[in-house]
Amino acid sequence: MTAAAIEYILCDVGTVRRACAEHSWLDSVLSPDEVAHSNRFRRAADRAGYRCGHLVFRLMAARSLGLEPSNAGELRFTRTCRSCGGSHGKPQIAGEDAGAELSMSRSGDMLLVASAPPSSPIGVDVERVPSAVFTGFDDYALAPTESVPHGGDGVRRRLELWVAKEAAVKTTGHGLAVAPNKLEVVRPAAVTSPAHSAAQWSASISAAAYSDLNQLNIASVPCRPGYSAALSCPGAPRISSLDLSDLLAG
Repeated sequence: MTAAAIEYILCDVGTVRRACAEHSWLDSVLSPDEVAHSNRFRRAADRAGYRCGHLVFRLMAARSLGLEPSNAGELRFTRTCRSCGGSHGKPQIAGEDAGAELSMSRSGDMLLVASAPPSSPIGVDVERVPSAVFTGFDDYALAPTESVPHGGDGVRRRLELWVAKEAAVKTTGHGLAVAPNKLEVVRPAAVTSPAHSAAQWSASISAAAYSDLNQLNIASVPCRPGYSAALSCPGAPRISSLDLSDLLAG
């Protein structure tokens, strides 16, 4: 793992595709299973998004382990859902290479991937801000103590809460087995930059089965207009953002 406690990259699919055009070896980084999975998507944009997201994920994993970027294709990953034991859970590096915590998210053409040291759980989420939320969103997503006014930037503020909660439940691996309206996220009075610590929000839940969600710290990740993103972890480690060139440099 590099010097920073947590590193993340937020980039768009176009940036990754341009890098692939410049570095032909990137075409061989994805596993046959990843390529096959991407081909199941009907829309070309979804196929490209899946491939680019998993490519960045592999490059970040290689960096976190101190490997050359060209060795990213040799890594194996496992997924085990904490709630049901299915193969759709939080991705983990398999075998002897296990040695870093990773999380990824994709929405539209934006990709967000983060890594943290071993035994330091992490979760990220990025979402495109819609023109309106679905009917019943507040009942489903907001805790009784949370309130967001309608009108103005109400949709964006709702999405900020949503990505904060998504990042939190991805940190622990519970996912949406935790009802979003049971999880409260609170913005402390003192707000710090996510470039320094993850302390813009804190999470709490009363259910004993999900007590590891208590006191997670959640930072809003700066992103371009039309998107909202967040990163969650325990404690308040230093956080550094990367460019794709950092991952390619090794």
